[in-house]
Amino acid sequence: MSTLQLVARWVRRVTWSTLAASVAIAIALMMFDAGRHSGGDRELTVTPSVRPDLVAQAVADVEARGLSCSATPTLSSSIVFEWLDGRVGVVTFDEALTGARDGEGWVRWYCAEPAA
Repeated sequence: MSTLQLVARWVRRVTWSTLAASVAIAIALMMFDAGRHSGGDRELTVTPSVRPDLVAQAVADVEARGLSCSATPTLSSSIVFEWLDGRVGVVTFDEALTGARDGEGWVRWYCAEPAA
């Protein structure tokens, strides 16, 4: 086999490999983009608390139990959640996630055991 034939074979392999990789990447990107929008388009809105006094009282109650609260998102055991109707309460992380996803209200504070 001549050098020219070996080079031609190598070029064909590289070309087909590049083409196959490009198609796989394009399909992966399309699937990722479709997954991002599968829940429907939602607009992110952050509104100020309707009842800041109730939110502050809930945070104080949780901190009195020895938890540390922060407005910065963290994985937490207790969440201060404000419902659309103005109620404020402390819920679990799962309940807050479900409530926020369903548009029932807003996560206001994240409360967890203080770091050691």
